[in-house]
Amino acid sequence: MPQTLAIAVMLLYVNAAFALLAVLGLGIGGSTYELLPLIFINRIDSLDSYEAAQAVAGFGSGLAYGFAGLAMANSQRIGWKVGVVVAAGAVLLPVVALVRGIDLGALYVITFAFDAALLAALLHPQSRQYERMWFEGPTRRR
Repeated sequence: MPQTLAIAVMLLYVNAAFALLAVLGLGIGGSTYELLPLIFINRIDSLDSYEAAQAVAGFGSGLAYGFAGLAMANSQRIGWKVGVVVAAGAVLLPVVALVRGIDLGALYVITFAFDAALLAALLHPQSRQYERMWFEGPTRRR
């Protein structure tokens, strides 16, 4: 596995761990996908429903990150595809939040940098070439 994919797998596992730690309420970690309720719910009825929506989004993203990392580590093409989708979503969600006027705070720059690095590592030409040549699963027509 090329270095770019190895780094991507590590970042997927780290994102999964942080997302799941945030869901457990340990006060550390988090996921970009916790922005979903804030962005797409116009009217929040109660704090409990907002926190529940955040927990579901964080748990779902943690599972997706973990699945993508595990599948990629086992040379499955579906893992690379899921990884690209969740990484692209993690890069696009903060942009949507900023466009909608939501203040993310200065510390979010670090999280955004790691999300962008994950997407760049997955879409790097070495990663793409290795994925096309060695990963198992249905291939698309070229």
